Amino acid sequence: MNKILLAFLLLLSSFTLLDNYESEIDGLLRWDEKFGFSGAVLVVKGNKIVFSKGYGYANQQAVIPNTTKTAFYIASVSKPITAMAIMKLVELNRLSLRDPIYKFFPKSPENRRTITVEQLLNHTSGLDHTYSCDDISDRDKAIETILQETPEVDPPGTSFNYSGDNYTLLAAIIEIVSGDTFENFIGTNVLVPAGIEFQGIEIPAFTGKMGKLVPELVALPAQNSSLKSLGDLKPSWGRKGRSGMILSVEDLYKIDKAFEAGKIVNLQTLSAMLTPAIKSSTSAGYGYGFSVGSTTWGTSVFGHSGDDDFIGHNADYLNFPEDKVKIFVVSNSGLYAGTSWSSVVSANLQRQLLRTTYSFRTQPLRYNEFSAYSSESVEPLEGVYESPELSCHVWIDAKGSLLLSPLGHQAEVLFGLPVNYRGNSIEAGKILEAATQGDYSLLKGSTRDQSYEKVETSLASILKSQKEKNGAIKKIEIMGTANIWSGNYQAAMATWFKLQFEKTSTLYRMEWDNNNKIVGFGGNRLAYPLMFSLQSIAKNEFIGFDVGNGKSVALNFLTLDSNGKPLLKLKFDGREPLLLSNRGMVEMLPKRSGAEILYQKILIDGNNAAIKELERLLKNPNRFRVDEDDLNEVGYNLLNDKKLKEAIDIFTMIVTLYPNSANAFDSLGEAYLKAGNSGAALKNYKRSLELNPKNKAAAKIIESLDH
Repeated sequence: MNKILLAFLLLLSSFTLLDNYESEIDGLLRWDEKFGFSGAVLVVKGNKIVFSKGYGYANQQAVIPNTTKTAFYIASVSKPITAMAIMKLVELNRLSLRDPIYKFFPKSPENRRTITVEQLLNHTSGLDHTYSCDDISDRDKAIETILQETPEVDPPGTSFNYSGDNYTLLAAIIEIVSGDTFENFIGTNVLVPAGIEFQGIEIPAFTGKMGKLVPELVALPAQNSSLKSLGDLKPSWGRKGRSGMILSVEDLYKIDKAFEAGKIVNLQTLSAMLTPAIKSSTSAGYGYGFSVGSTTWGTSVFGHSGDDDFIGHNADYLNFPEDKVKIFVVSNSGLYAGTSWSSVVSANLQRQLLRTTYSFRTQPLRYNEFSAYSSESVEPLEGVYESPELSCHVWIDAKGSLLLSPLGHQAEVLFGLPVNYRGNSIEAGKILEAATQGDYSLLKGSTRDQSYEKVETSLASILKSQKEKNGAIKKIEIMGTANIWSGNYQAAMATWFKLQFEKTSTLYRMEWDNNNKIVGFGGNRLAYPLMFSLQSIAKNEFIGFDVGNGKSVALNFLTLDSNGKPLLKLKFDGREPLLLSNRGMVEMLPKRSGAEILYQKILIDGNNAAIKELERLLKNPNRFRVDEDDLNEVGYNLLNDKKLKEAIDIFTMIVTLYPNSANAFDSLGEAYLKAGNSGAALKNYKRSLELNPKNKAAAKIIESLDH
């Protein structure tokens, strides 16, 4: 064959391969985007970028889309970068991995003096994971706080315990040893060698380019964050070293490429960084700044993930050197506690790129064919649906979305959760049954030795206090087990359980580490191990998407049964449908925020409609939560939006509902004052002061208005 023709055909086949990857990955991510994913993805295979694209919006209100150049808060993916800077100082003979920290922090307490730089890098220092420095901007104060106040989990050098405090101390060491700021040292020694422009730092959070970066290239915090922009982050040593960096998916790729090529640290240092010290779980370990492990087929993988609930950004960075695959994902959208969008997208990409038995099947439903629905139209569908095979909760959340949550052991089997999760659910049931009878031996056998006293005390306290308030336990219901992030990095998964007392039911979590040891109990922060957001495709027909497995969930609410309640036909991943009966609402279903509903009603339909809506909400206490604080927040949202008449009407509703609330009258007085009605303002401030004579602010305003 002609050599030119052969070369052309080979070139053509490579383009076809790339096109296939682009089409397949894009098909997967368009589904993720429809169900909430917002971010950017870059994939490398065979040393070539085979996919690079943004999804969702950096700024939804201004309709600015995410791109691969958009910068995101990468959270704990900052740790490998901090580790690279430390290892650069080691190469320059400015410090040694064996140096004890008292060399840099002479005031270290006696029990902390022998912790080494290496133990900070691989999380074997014994320090617990805390957020004690979140509001501290002074370096010396941050160091003192960590060394004096952070609890010790284990003696230094004996076990792995992930702790962000380790990396805050490493950032301080970088400044002390280099004589430069942490940001400048990272910029000069990591970002510049990676080919990333570095122009200095002008905001508290750190990035190599933020000094000159235009706002359009920085993703806003997630919608559920209280922050309006990343520029609102206050200076804090609680973020430095451990998190805090703001980079694009292209930046992460450049850093990884330079790291592998020996441009940031030499190849010998690289090898040391990717050698795990003590395993963090049965399948993975931790080197210097990197999680290090192996795939199920025996090849190596290293990288890091990061997730910040406060900001709502998350990231995932994985490098499979022998498979020649790299995956970089950044996101400004949360999913639910315990699972970030970046980790879900990354997991699906791994199946698509690495596991030959996995194939993503594009569903027949087209991307733009979802139809909207009003919350009112689906309210009759809410409830607990049951069959001999399965139990599901269906309800509307605060944003008006219809949600489905399958519960219990059978749900874990039907929806393909890992086998070990099912084992945890069964074990949890046995432990709780024994504990309610006063037998804690099973709990002790499933708890880390050093944690047992704390764990037993926690469970005993729950059982004792609830029994005193609500009577004896009538039933224990295990709702299922799934992964979780709970503020305690020792917790890798949780088993949700419901305790039915004589007077009420209460939800709790039993939290487990990677070695299936119990590390604590939590309250009702998230009640459902599995959760699907549903989209309407026709009247009474909905579709969801199992983002973790790339499989569809189809629901059809059939005509009412003989009791006047809808039946639910559920189909998952093409299996035969299950038919479930709705037994109605129960007290444990999450209640919708009445304040949120009223706020939307006022903006769309006006105050008269909102007053009628409030009457409806108050008649349905099992479905809606209406309290003073929520309503007050609505009033202040309207006040801040300069919708003074609407704000006055809301605050008037509040004083009608809560006539003995000093705060309610104070808020109404403030609204009248801003509207220029000083007479009405004075009247309400006086009433507030009558109800609360300690309201000094009201007294001052009254004094000024009386004159």
